[in-house]
Amino acid sequence: MSASATTRDQPRPRSDPKEPLSARVFFFAVALVVFVVLGGRLFAATETTRASIPTLLLWIAVAAVADLLPVQVSDHVSLSMSLPVTLAAGMVMAPPIAGIIAFLAAVDPREFRHEISLARDLFNRSQVAVSVMLASYVFQALGGNVERWPLVIGIAMVSLAVDWAANTALVVVALMLLRGAPISTVFRDVHGDAPLEHILGYVCLGLLAVLLATVFGVAHAWGLIAALIPLTTARLMFMRSRQLGEASKRLEEKDRALLSTTKQALVERRDERLAVAGELHDEVLPPLFKVHLMGQVLRQDLSSGRLLDLDEDLPALLVATESAQSAIRGLVRGLRQSSLGPDGLNTTIELLAQHLEGAGSPPICLELDDVGGSSLSQLLVYQVAREAMTNAARYSRASSIFVRLASEDGFIRLVVADDGVGFDPTLVDQDSHFGLQLIVERLKASRGHVIIDSRLGEGTRVIAAVPAEILGDY
Repeated sequence: MSASATTRDQPRPRSDPKEPLSARVFFFAVALVVFVVLGGRLFAATETTRASIPTLLLWIAVAAVADLLPVQVSDHVSLSMSLPVTLAAGMVMAPPIAGIIAFLAAVDPREFRHEISLARDLFNRSQVAVSVMLASYVFQALGGNVERWPLVIGIAMVSLAVDWAANTALVVVALMLLRGAPISTVFRDVHGDAPLEHILGYVCLGLLAVLLATVFGVAHAWGLIAALIPLTTARLMFMRSRQLGEASKRLEEKDRALLSTTKQALVERRDERLAVAGELHDEVLPPLFKVHLMGQVLRQDLSSGRLLDLDEDLPALLVATESAQSAIRGLVRGLRQSSLGPDGLNTTIELLAQHLEGAGSPPICLELDDVGGSSLSQLLVYQVAREAMTNAARYSRASSIFVRLASEDGFIRLVVADDGVGFDPTLVDQDSHFGLQLIVERLKASRGHVIIDSRLGEGTRVIAAVPAEILGDY
């Protein structure tokens, strides 16, 4: 069960230009050392070693089959199931021979799909071979013998620790060079979300090598083939454990998303109340105040006995009353037509921009077309715009923020871009910053899509497309 360097990126061809030069140099350097050691051993192979080639091929075949049953520990690291087989080979054979078995048996399905470079392919094989050879040297240097129970268990534990340390060190360095991430982040990715469970499983699976080596001494080839049965069972257990962990993580994310949505709904309701208050102040209160004034005028006319003046003042009261009624109808109509307030999407985004700028945001340039769409579509666009604009205002350290809203091919298209510091999406702490993931889930649920394009030092662009007509409940 060895760790292999794998990244979160989409599959790429072997000629991957994004693979850093430093990582390639490291990959080839490790592979060169292994080639020298193993090549020297093959060159100096004795007649006895040559005669055991069928046995070596069987070991390689069993280890290769086990390697075709990997377990994904995290988005960056997968674990093979060949650890007991290769460690058992190191207990009953010379370390270089065990290294040859490990190198040739380290099969990665991505090789056949051309999803990893040649350098990474060679490194993944080489780091497994290095770990197995070191563990084999330690086991034999300490006098390990599978017939000496229970002493062999302690020696196997020491050799297993050496295998783990060598494997982890090489993979951590490889991922640091590939991703440019700090060692703490990479180490956490290597051991997944539950490091103690991962290490315990590693130990249990590694100690299976002692049993496999013992059975091989008794049953030979048949014992080696039978080793695939417990390995398959162990893989199923690892897979079930990972699935339970992922389900638990998804539930936690949904709980956080629900809490975030509740808080955001409160803020959006506050925005709506402010917008309604503005409309009442600007559009409704003036004609109502005029109604009040004209009522006072009519009262004075009646109390002073100027009945003839009523013919002149009453029409003005009726006009003021009709104006107030029209303003109220317009406000109610706007509230019914839009879930974002009386003036709809564009005005709400403008109010949000003014609020952010008032709180210290960089200047926000708005290009907002009248995009129409259903009220649910407009609400979703606003939620995405709010998250993207707020993130840019708080974290980008940009000199300006650009917001573009347009309608195209039945979609409302939103672009929020800044010229700030940018970020690496793979390094975002999902436990404390899950707003972007919430955006992706919202758009996916509505048949929309989003692209979050950001690079360190090059700013960030959030490009979203929302169907113009989303019907039903959202």
